[in-house]
Amino acid sequence: MKKFAKRAAALLLAVVLGLSLTGCYNEGLTWAAKTGDTELPIGMYIYYLSVAYNEAAAQIDTDTEVLKGEVEGTPADEWIKDRAKSYIQQYCWMQDEMERLGLTMTDDDYTEALQTTQSYWTYFGSSLEEFGIAETSYDMAYSQYNVMYLKVFQALYGEGGEREISEDELRTHFEDTYMNYEYFTAPLTTTAEDGSSADMSDEEKDDVSAALNALRTRVADGELTTEEAATEYAESIDAESTYTQSVNNRDGMTSSYLPEAFVTSLESMQEGDIQVFEASGYMVFLHRLPIADAVEETLGSEDGRLTLMIELKNEEYQTYVREAAADGIEGLEWNEEALARYQPSMFESTTKNGTSSTSEASEDAQESDAESEETDSSTAE
Repeated sequence: MKKFAKRAAALLLAVVLGLSLTGCYNEGLTWAAKTGDTELPIGMYIYYLSVAYNEAAAQIDTDTEVLKGEVEGTPADEWIKDRAKSYIQQYCWMQDEMERLGLTMTDDDYTEALQTTQSYWTYFGSSLEEFGIAETSYDMAYSQYNVMYLKVFQALYGEGGEREISEDELRTHFEDTYMNYEYFTAPLTTTAEDGSSADMSDEEKDDVSAALNALRTRVADGELTTEEAATEYAESIDAESTYTQSVNNRDGMTSSYLPEAFVTSLESMQEGDIQVFEASGYMVFLHRLPIADAVEETLGSEDGRLTLMIELKNEEYQTYVREAAADGIEGLEWNEEALARYQPSMFESTTKNGTSSTSEASEDAQESDAESEETDSSTAE
């Protein structure tokens, strides 16, 4: 569940990385904005510019060059630059909110952020370096921001928070959207002595179906548990048991690459039902269990609760951060001379509606986090 919570957080946080472009060094052009004694490197603005470019591209017809299009009634070039600045404002707001709530970044928090940075840098560093990305800026804007984002979220929406989610709301959401189930599979292929495999004949498939349905009857009658049935079947074909028990929602099952036939079958079942069906080259023995059996364990887990909280309040929290930051950050000073040096056109590709390699790398990082099964790509919104 911990990994799932991290994934959910990644979907929640979105894309925030930082860049530092190389070139002719000028001390006055190395920062994008400052609040008090804190300077945000120009690289942060440049990356947010690339993220905004990618967002604009997704909203403009593919036959139109991005910078010749409009987003929300605004010329794309203008929209992209405004969007990039809004990400800077959200970053500053998050720092102020941490202070208001009495939250701090611990040594463990910085270590966690650095580990995230290093893991992504291994895969995407070379691509981002083409745009002059500094690893330190990446760590600050992407990884550290993610940590702050979640800390503030938990402080606001957790127990005693200003936007506390009630126990009843968490419980209802879990029971309405999650399913508790167990299953095992039987392959519908045969393996020859040389190791090659072939699809079973229809007659052989019927034999597998008959064997599983016989076990289905015994489980329904209480003679066997599903796990015992899985073991018995595995022994009959000289294989390892594939028994699995899980609690998940549709999105979680889809991201785990469970076949659509599996998901739709489960959704059609009542608690206690058992089905035997074919899906993706296997015969599946599926038993839907009472979701109430999993409630206390999930709500009693910090990561389980966080996952549910994020699912419930993700959109609301993003809107809150965006609107609060848009109201203005006290003492925020922009380095307009530095910002003017970097334009959305630097991310144009050779296609009519393409995205920058920086944006592509950031999206890959998001997907990598989400698929790790365990909330992270950071989005400033």
